[in-house]
Amino acid sequence: MSPHLWIIAVAFTCAFAARVGSEVAARTTIIVTVAAQFSALPIAARLTTLPFIWMMWSAACVAVVVVALRRVRTPRNHTSFEPTPRDHTSHNHASHHPARWLAVVALVFAGHGAAQWQRLATPHVGEYAGVAFARSDAINKRGAVTLIAEVDGENFRLTLRGRARSALQTVRMGDALLIDAERVAYDTRRLRFVAGRHVQGELRNVTVHATAPSLALWHRAANRVHRLIEHGSRTMPRDDAALVRGLILGDESRQPTRMTDAFRAAGLGHLLAVSGQNVVLLLAALTPLLRRLSPWSRLTAALAIVAMFALITRLESSVIRASVMAAIVQVGFAIGRDVVPLRALAFTVIGIVSLDPLATWSIGFVLSVAATTGLVVITPWLGDSIFAATTAAQLGVAPFVIWWFGSMPGLALLTNLLAVPVSSLVMMVGPLLLGIAAFVPDPVAAMCVAPVTAAVRFVWWVAEWGLRMSLPAWANLIAWLSIIVFVIRRIDGEVRFVGHPRARL
Repeated sequence: MSPHLWIIAVAFTCAFAARVGSEVAARTTIIVTVAAQFSALPIAARLTTLPFIWMMWSAACVAVVVVALRRVRTPRNHTSFEPTPRDHTSHNHASHHPARWLAVVALVFAGHGAAQWQRLATPHVGEYAGVAFARSDAINKRGAVTLIAEVDGENFRLTLRGRARSALQTVRMGDALLIDAERVAYDTRRLRFVAGRHVQGELRNVTVHATAPSLALWHRAANRVHRLIEHGSRTMPRDDAALVRGLILGDESRQPTRMTDAFRAAGLGHLLAVSGQNVVLLLAALTPLLRRLSPWSRLTAALAIVAMFALITRLESSVIRASVMAAIVQVGFAIGRDVVPLRALAFTVIGIVSLDPLATWSIGFVLSVAATTGLVVITPWLGDSIFAATTAAQLGVAPFVIWWFGSMPGLALLTNLLAVPVSSLVMMVGPLLLGIAAFVPDPVAAMCVAPVTAAVRFVWWVAEWGLRMSLPAWANLIAWLSIIVFVIRRIDGEVRFVGHPRARL
């Protein structure tokens, strides 16, 4: 097995085994019960609450992967075309041992996933009085304000309704809350829906005594950007402003229900929150400036920009995937190495799953990896057009969308072709125009954001059109079968006349 295929196999094994291990732990109540009893012991309780233990386990996973890669590396410096006894030995070693090493990797990551699920499923419960920290922005929808609060290193959902919700409406990620509450653990069924965000339960009977802004400089800077964009959109209609904040910052806190329903029905739900596309567009917009720097200065600047953008967008799983992959690519450029996209994606998956096996429960992370895989694998066979990229991404995510949501809109390809270019323009130009609008009087601000308003209204119109034109199930099936047949015929034609895709995977 070549190193290229080997790293892809390792990445798939890591992700699959971590999901299977956590799935087994979720379905086996005995494991959770025994783990909870073990955690009740004084020494075990102290050990299981230390993040250092889980970091050591992650390091063990990475070590296993590194050793496995070194063990199956094929020799490169051949000066003769004739096979030698050493070649036969290396070939046999690489042909037979990868399966064994993959089995070892699978066992280690399955245990890693099960251990993380055990920790997730056994939070501390009972009364709590003290300081909690917001791990998300407050979301005000359906008459309630909801956020994720960290209490003693564990995440709980906090929801307030009625007059009490006013205490949370201005809370942003990183802010401190002085509360009295009761911690209640989620059962396995509810835990499965929030495992990707590491939410372990909910806070009930909550009394919020006071709130305070975060003291961390990175949180203060990120929240400052949010307030700047929000102030810049003050002259826009309310729903348009909510949509533009979703496109640029991933802020879903004020998006109306009819908007989210329309976008999801039209296959445009990925536009309501930030994704890897935002990271790509950000680096593309800054490339002319970064090229003026030396290789290592460019690397430092790119990593700082990507890290700050990840903080601004609240560390969304899809942004983390894109940020890590972008960091790998930038490191490759800095050291003068040719970066293979599919290999960079594989290393990204291995790194993220090693540190957080519960990322495999995050819909955003899985769809981000699937869409990127489709872009990297399928697009070279179809060409360099927007249609090719859109088709490849849609085919990549289709199996998972159908599995989770039950259907894949047949018009998703068309709606994405119409909306994605315009939304990309908003992502690139919108921050600049909104930043200017934040510092000028309202009449001038309205003129600055007029192009942004027109663009987001067009995107929303496409979503509503997709909702109105929703196809029945049989028409959806015919549409996707036609797309698949077209792609297969196109790939078959490339194989016959070219022999390989135009880009190296």
